[in-house]
Amino acid sequence: MKHLIKFLLIFCFAELSAQKEQNFILSTHVGYNYTFEDKSDNFTFDFLVPGERKIQELNLSMSVGKKFRTNFYYGLGFALNWWKDEWNPNLNEPYPVDQTGMASSSFVSNYVYSPLAYLQYFANLGGRAQLTFSLISRYDFEKTTAGYKILQPSPLNGDDDFTIRTSERETTWEFFYTGLVPGFRLNLYKSFGMNVAFGDVAYRIKTADSRLPDMDIKKSREFNVNFRPENWRMGFYLAF
Repeated sequence: MKHLIKFLLIFCFAELSAQKEQNFILSTHVGYNYTFEDKSDNFTFDFLVPGERKIQELNLSMSVGKKFRTNFYYGLGFALNWWKDEWNPNLNEPYPVDQTGMASSSFVSNYVYSPLAYLQYFANLGGRAQLTFSLISRYDFEKTTAGYKILQPSPLNGDDDFTIRTSERETTWEFFYTGLVPGFRLNLYKSFGMNVAFGDVAYRIKTADSRLPDMDIKKSREFNVNFRPENWRMGFYLAF
C-alpha cells in the first residue's frame, strides 16, 4: 500500500510538472477588411460606368506547434484567404446607365488555401507578454473567378424590358511563399491569451498557372514589405 501511494504521488507530481511545462501551443489568427465606395457621380464615357464599389477580404489561419528549445516553437498549420471586389453589385435597384443606355456590373473573386510550416522565436516581455518572430513557409493554391453582367433595354419595349448578358471565367495558380512575420502575444488567463500579427516581409514565386499549362516561361516573383494596420491580424492561443 505504501508503495502504491508513493507511486501515485510521483505520478501526480510528474503530470503537474508536464502540464506546467506547456510544450505545445495552438494558435489562430483572423483578419477582415470591408470597403464601400459610392462613385455614382463620377460618370464617364467608358462602357463600364462607375457606380458603387464593394471590397471584402477575410483571412484565417490556424497552427499547432511544439517547443523544442527554450524560446523556439516549430509547427504545422493552414491558412485561408477570401477576397472579392464588386462594381455595381446592386445592378437592379435601380441601375446606372451609360451613353448607350446599357448598365453593367462586374466582380473579381479570389480564394486561396495554404498548408504551411513555421519556426517561431519568442522573447519574454515580463511575465504576461511575449514578442514573436515567425518564419513561415507555405504553398498557396489560388483560384480567381471574374465575371460581368450587362443589362440592355429592349429596343421594342424601352426601359421597361431589358436583356441580360453574363460572362464568367476561372483561373487557378499555385505559389510558394516564405515570409517573416513579427507579432505580439499577451497572456489573458493561465495558458490562454491573445495573438497579434503585424504584417510580413515576404517572398512569393508562382509555380503553376492554368492559363499557360504547357509553356516554359519565367515564373513571376513578388517581394513585399507590408506592415499596414489593415493587414494586421488578431487571434487567440492556448498553451498545453
